[in-house]
Amino acid sequence: MNKKKRILWALTVTAAVALTVIATGCSKAADQASSTGEQKVKTLLVGTSGGPKPYVYVDPNNNLDGYDIAVLKEIDKLLPQYDIQFEKTEFPSIFAGIDSGRYQIGANNITKKPEREEKYLFGNEYYYFNRTVVVVKKGRTDIASIHDLSGKTIPISPGGGFEQLFVEQFNMEHPDKEIKPAYTEQDQIKTYQDISNGAADFTFAEKVMLRDIEKEYGIALDTVELPKEEIEKIQNPKAYFIFSKTGDGPAIRDAFDGALRTLLDNGKLKELSIQYLGADYTR
Repeated sequence: MNKKKRILWALTVTAAVALTVIATGCSKAADQASSTGEQKVKTLLVGTSGGPKPYVYVDPNNNLDGYDIAVLKEIDKLLPQYDIQFEKTEFPSIFAGIDSGRYQIGANNITKKPEREEKYLFGNEYYYFNRTVVVVKKGRTDIASIHDLSGKTIPISPGGGFEQLFVEQFNMEHPDKEIKPAYTEQDQIKTYQDISNGAADFTFAEKVMLRDIEKEYGIALDTVELPKEEIEKIQNPKAYFIFSKTGDGPAIRDAFDGALRTLLDNGKLKELSIQYLGADYTR
């Protein structure tokens, strides 16, 4: 064998050995990944509007925080197959983002409505129960339940909100004991002021959102607690995460349901509710 042939043969053998080592290494890496149960992590992007506080808000460091965000971060810890990320957007864009596939999850204290259920997949587990209360003037005692609202006035924005829908349904069922709607475009703070000074009798509000009203605006108000069955007559009180009905949406929803059940069972959901909302609003 001449010198050139010997060099060529040596290079061929070296290359073959190197390929064998690489192939063996890859095979071992694949075997190790298989044996340790490693799997590819899928990134899930959550669309949220960044408000209102305390459900979702932007903290002083420009990071999203709030009850919804904290719950999702705990879910993320329980689901190693997913990496949950967040993006702030306008509220209607949450739904448009799910439509387009940009967002895999919508989170913004979202409640069920027939038109939403037609297009989007809701979790089987809810993570928040809204304690709707009747807001009245400080010291008022003649309203103790929704049955005491007959003949009373409520300022209502004529936009088809839950207050308007409830009053219309109530008046249909009690034509001789109707609630008196006062249609107005005024903001909620003006409504609270009207109730405080006696210009209106009552309104409905989320108990969580009323915590700082008296302190921030100096408005004297009382609230009437309602049983769950009366709350559910006023509006749908349960908040859910939403998903796409197509693609991986059902599988992601099922995984989230399991994680939420774990957070309920181990008390973490209650802990987060007390931390962010001031009380246990999980059930």
